Amino acid sequence: VQDQLFATLDPVTRRIRLPSNGTALLTDTVGFIQKLPTQLVAAFRATLEELEEATLLLHVVDITHADAEQQASTVDATVRDLGLGDRPRLLALNKVDVLAEEGFDPGNLELPEWARDGIVVSAEKRWGLEELRAAIEAALEAAAERKRLGAAQTKKRKATEDREVA
Repeated sequence: VQDQLFATLDPVTRRIRLPSNGTALLTDTVGFIQKLPTQLVAAFRATLEELEEATLLLHVVDITHADAEQQASTVDATVRDLGLGDRPRLLALNKVDVLAEEGFDPGNLELPEWARDGIVVSAEKRWGLEELRAAIEAALEAAAERKRLGAAQTKKRKATEDREVA
């Protein structure tokens, strides 16, 4: 993740270690930019196709940015437009170290309503990353359980339909 306009044009995938010693793949896709020039829309769309393969969407927001709420809202709208509104998501509020430098206590931040469910982190100072990894692992486990339950229900429904046909 880089703090530069259009720094991530191609998705980059990395393996992370989870608290249980399992691993997960994180793919960094392009950031969502409001009022994107028309000629760039197609290029960005292609990178966003990576989201369709994701079990979990991790949305990283620069909590120090003046328009953080609007940016988060734009991401939410884009995710819905891509048909991924029901995909499990985590919100990571990055750059809390900058707030700490301004005199805020990172462990006792008064977060705005839109960010209350966010996990406070600093990628630069490595603060909150273990909590983020634990949240990722819990969300992936919950998604796997939902998938198992859905498969079991589908199998049961199919068996019922087969009996009705016979």
